[in-house]
Amino acid sequence: MTTINNNHDTTRDQYISHKLYLEKRAGNRYYNLGYMTYKKIISTYTSDTTPFGSLLNDLLKDAITNFEVALLFDKNDINSTVLKNELCDKYGPNGSLSTTGMTATNLNNYKTEAKKIYRNCKC
Repeated sequence: MTTINNNHDTTRDQYISHKLYLEKRAGNRYYNLGYMTYKKIISTYTSDTTPFGSLLNDLLKDAITNFEVALLFDKNDINSTVLKNELCDKYGPNGSLSTTGMTATNLNNYKTEAKKIYRNCKC
């Protein structure tokens, strides 16, 4: 006869179901990925004197896509919304540092890619 030692995890008490807990955890992971990339962008590319290149565009793509995925998991995630908007306001097509080459089409592509990632995570 085998026994299972179940421990009560109090961090899950705030969730209605285990599925909701897993979804929130996945959303938090994508937010954390986006935040780490956001920190790299903000610390490196702070002014017009910093040379912009394809690396910045790749970092912006990663950060915005991860924030979008986090928002798909939790549409009320204020932190993801604020940081994504800050990146768009600063480095986007009409931003103060808009020499990056990010366009509105790129932003739509990032949202489409985020939806694909989200669908794959939900399965």
